[in-house]
Amino acid sequence: MSASNLGLPDGTEDFVGVRAEELEKLRSLFLNFFYKNNCELVVPSLVEFSEIIGGNFNESLRDYAYSFSDENLKNISIRPDISQQIARIDLQQGTRDKKKYCYFGETLRKTKDSLTKSKIAFKTGVEIFGKISITDEIDLIKLMLLSLKKAGKYKMTISLGRTEPLSEILNGLDLSLNENRRLKKIIASKSKTDLEEFFNSKALSTRSLIEIKNLMEVNGKIECLKYLKKHKNKVFQASARKIEKIVKNLPVSIDYHLDFSDFPGFDYHSGLVFSVHVLGFGFSIAKGGQYKSMQNHIVREAIGFDVNVSSLTKLNK
Repeated sequence: MSASNLGLPDGTEDFVGVRAEELEKLRSLFLNFFYKNNCELVVPSLVEFSEIIGGNFNESLRDYAYSFSDENLKNISIRPDISQQIARIDLQQGTRDKKKYCYFGETLRKTKDSLTKSKIAFKTGVEIFGKISITDEIDLIKLMLLSLKKAGKYKMTISLGRTEPLSEILNGLDLSLNENRRLKKIIASKSKTDLEEFFNSKALSTRSLIEIKNLMEVNGKIECLKYLKKHKNKVFQASARKIEKIVKNLPVSIDYHLDFSDFPGFDYHSGLVFSVHVLGFGFSIAKGGQYKSMQNHIVREAIGFDVNVSSLTKLNK
């Protein structure tokens, strides 16, 4: 433990001297770049009412949040994620137009970050709201990769996937929320033995088991999309075509990996999901994807990414 962290709770840290200066430098670098790309700055509150944190589409987000009661005995939570706060703010603006926001701020989660070993992380990112097209997907990924390149991260690999094929299968299984989460964890682990045991214990369809096993094999380079392209389900085919187009539009200096059964981040993503890794480190420094936000029966499509700036200061040590 460094001297600057003495007396702090486990999983927290101070930024002092060079690291503090680097954090501020990165904050300015990212935000100025996002401004130049027509992003509107948003500074959300550090706390929210526990009952609405994560919005309508993400019950699991609340599991990561520290919560307490205020003087009015209302349950309050410290944000574990900023993306969903931006979604709430966008809905409160009441606009149907396409909007592009950027942010920088701290998050607090009950679990430690794999690289920094801290529960606190400084995050920056961009969120786009409105009707999301394949062009928006490509442009957002390019914006993310260019921002990381400006931060000095040149040897990067992006992992890409889409949730639609797996969702098509899982939606037909009629599982509870907890069972669905458990199954997703098994699928992400790539353990076919655990997958078979789960299906046998629930007496689930053998056909669905085979479909998931096949989907678990869809990982690697662009050639792995053959299974999806030949599938009789048009959702599978469309997912393959969209990913193929994104791969063809990646900068030539960026390596990539496809995976259709292991998705980073929280459960609220629906559609494109991605994460970025730096050569020599097994942890993602940025991640994002598509999702939907809803309030008063108004649904907004969205896509965004966040960069773990705290991790970048560790990588630069």
